[in-house]
Amino acid sequence: MNSRERASLHSAEQPRAALRPARSSETLIFLPTYNECETIGRMTDALLALPISCDVLVVDDRSTDGTTDILLSRAATERRLAVMVRPGKLGIGSAHILGWMHARHLGYRRIVTLDADFSHNPADIPRLLAALDQGADVVIGSRFAPGGRLDYIGWRLFVSRSANYLARNALGLPISEYTTALRAAWLDRVPDGLVETIESGGYSFFLICMVRFVRAGLKVTEIPIHFHQRTEGTSKISQLEIVRGALNLVRLAMRRKRENRDALAGDAAPECPACNQPFLVRASSGELVCVACSYRKAAAANSRAFWRRSKPTALARGPSQRKVAVPTFPPVGPADISDKHPTREP
Repeated sequence: MNSRERASLHSAEQPRAALRPARSSETLIFLPTYNECETIGRMTDALLALPISCDVLVVDDRSTDGTTDILLSRAATERRLAVMVRPGKLGIGSAHILGWMHARHLGYRRIVTLDADFSHNPADIPRLLAALDQGADVVIGSRFAPGGRLDYIGWRLFVSRSANYLARNALGLPISEYTTALRAAWLDRVPDGLVETIESGGYSFFLICMVRFVRAGLKVTEIPIHFHQRTEGTSKISQLEIVRGALNLVRLAMRRKRENRDALAGDAAPECPACNQPFLVRASSGELVCVACSYRKAAAANSRAFWRRSKPTALARGPSQRKVAVPTFPPVGPADISDKHPTREP
């Protein structure tokens, strides 16, 4: 995590959210948003209309164009839609980590992730889930697998093709797609901590996540998709993110072995003392960081012991449904979002 991301996390405020205390399905569809007012209404409608049983979680980084109001208004009347509004732009990578942690804590069996701008077609989601049912641990919607397509032209097409070509050749892994967000996975087959301990808050998250999946020995299946050029809103990826991605690719290529990660090994994470939610992750420095409210706590001598908590107790219906500490943010409306937040520890 770079200094700018650290400064953003340190100065951010407590989140406001409309989260459900229980799940209504075994599948969670997750998507992050920032200034997607033109598409988010249609996207949530399309996801909730899919011919599958699912819940939807949207993590919004305090959009400035009305996206937040649209989401909270819909969540107030739709029981399958949950929304978390974070204090500011904390990064697409940390938003995805938050989605994975939320899915695990509520006992979902499967998670699906995608973008909110319709570059990913929601109609492809049943195909991803079907591939999971056929034996895959992780499924990737691939633009570069045989039959895949993408609508980019010019510079964006060059960057996208070059990035994935370099990743395939530098990493030597048997997959063709590294950077798309359209993915699905069985949560009980992806080791705890494999995703949650990724320290990239930006777009490099997707590359690192793919490498970890493969190097962990998971069965990764690619299905061809048509990746659409966004027609509304603006892309959030910057040239700086492209440079970061290249640097991460070099680092990963130089480490052609399993990631030396500090996985959670199934233990429940401690609750954040600022927002009282179970979304703390530990950085390589030993710091505890909340991906929901951005609280930070310096490493303590007994930091490893701090993470040792009792494992959730399985319900009678199966090991995938666990009694765990679930988020209890009070439901709020657009007018309830304010700048007030509890004083955090220095």
